[in-house]
Amino acid sequence: MAGNRPTQIVVVDDEKYICHIIDEALSAEPYNVEFFCDPQRALDYIKNNPVDLVLTDLVMGDCTGIQILDTTQANHKDAIVILMTAHPTVQTAISVLKKGAYDFLVKPFKLDILKAAIERGLGHQQVLRDVVSLKGQVEFLKVANAGAAEVDIPSFLTLVVDSCKKELSACAVCVTELDPDTGEVIEEAYDAEKDECLKILVSEARELIARLKNEGGVVIRKEEIERGGVPATKTLISQPILVRGKLHGAINVLVMRRFDELTRGQLDVLSILANSAASAIANHRLYKNLKRSYLEAIRGLANAIEARDEYTAGHTDRVSRLAEVIAAELGWDRERLTNLMMGCTLHDIGKIGVPDRILNKPGSLTPEEREKMMRHPEVGLKIISEIELFRPAIPYIMAHHEWYNGDGYPGGLKQEDIPVEGRLLSVADTFDAIMSDRPYRKGRSFRTAMSELIKYRGTQFDPQIVDAFIKAVKQKKVNLKEMYGHDEDLAVIDRLLESEMVSA
Repeated sequence: MAGNRPTQIVVVDDEKYICHIIDEALSAEPYNVEFFCDPQRALDYIKNNPVDLVLTDLVMGDCTGIQILDTTQANHKDAIVILMTAHPTVQTAISVLKKGAYDFLVKPFKLDILKAAIERGLGHQQVLRDVVSLKGQVEFLKVANAGAAEVDIPSFLTLVVDSCKKELSACAVCVTELDPDTGEVIEEAYDAEKDECLKILVSEARELIARLKNEGGVVIRKEEIERGGVPATKTLISQPILVRGKLHGAINVLVMRRFDELTRGQLDVLSILANSAASAIANHRLYKNLKRSYLEAIRGLANAIEARDEYTAGHTDRVSRLAEVIAAELGWDRERLTNLMMGCTLHDIGKIGVPDRILNKPGSLTPEEREKMMRHPEVGLKIISEIELFRPAIPYIMAHHEWYNGDGYPGGLKQEDIPVEGRLLSVADTFDAIMSDRPYRKGRSFRTAMSELIKYRGTQFDPQIVDAFIKAVKQKKVNLKEMYGHDEDLAVIDRLLESEMVSA
């Protein structure tokens, strides 16, 4: 059985009585059998119809069983061929088996031997099909498990496309993630062997998805076409991606081939692909919700710390905005920007362990008080170290008080040994600290803040990051009035730079 059709057997022998005997022997079997006494007609049939097994005589006038074998293999990659002959030799048997024949029968043969050979051949064929299918499923599941662990949906959908295209020998594949409530496309991945195949699939994919909403199960549409001047079958398949019974997407596949059969194993692979995609999407959404919940909780802690000191209200938000502008100027990608926002939110979380009397002290700190204040990076690390989700925030927490020349804390790191996240945050944090009111002083001027960054460029601060910040400010990418309540004279930056060059 191939797909949903009966097993198709072709018998070729130029002696009619042989065909009649085989017909009688197989009449009670669940096969569709076509008999040919004319080898040329048999060749035409094999070229244009699905075939699972061919039983052919070796010598038939001008045409040989080798021609039948070659034509079968050229048109049906997993078909079984059994040759018959009344004039056997060891050399002939070895020759046809080397060319890919499954078995070699010597006339006259008993009919039960014939039937046993056919059953063995079809059994061998099924094993091969199952092994190919199983390999595809195992390989995909390896990839699927890795993809689900990483919850990178765009990359995961691309893996689904690649596996689907390979296992189904598809001309085009499109995997779509949908919003289950609105039906809008969230993410999409596709691939095709030719642009025309992709156009066909894309033009019909939306209709297939609409049918999925109504019909629930897999949708298969077939159409007889001509391809390269020969008859072929165009098969469109839409496999739903369901999460708790709701449609979250679809795998749409276009297959165009001479013979339309997809094996049961291939359709099983498609089902596994859809289930894996559903699992990945569900995990991804759970991960995002968990991440959002954690961030909201931590943001609440950060706000709680700021609430302890009216002077630092809004500090975390302002530093995040400044750092994002610098990172964008440096060309950071979306993932690094996401981590940056987390790191900026959490960078002072360790101050939760600093007593109010130190945090809000209006005068200078004593050496002992300063020592306790300087421990806040390590305290912050202890708070988040057991939460895998917040690992990207560690360099922001630990390194934003390091100095470029090695005079900072807590590690006394120097230059490139300081994580770039810490070097970047140091610039944003210092600028906002100078511009904002503190317990021990009022906020200072824009000129003072920029002068500090320029003066300590190369000692406290990474020169490249200071330059990126200056460039962003000059291009008005930082809304100073919104953040600090008044417009600033940006020309002061060039005057400070000129003055620094003269003093240098």
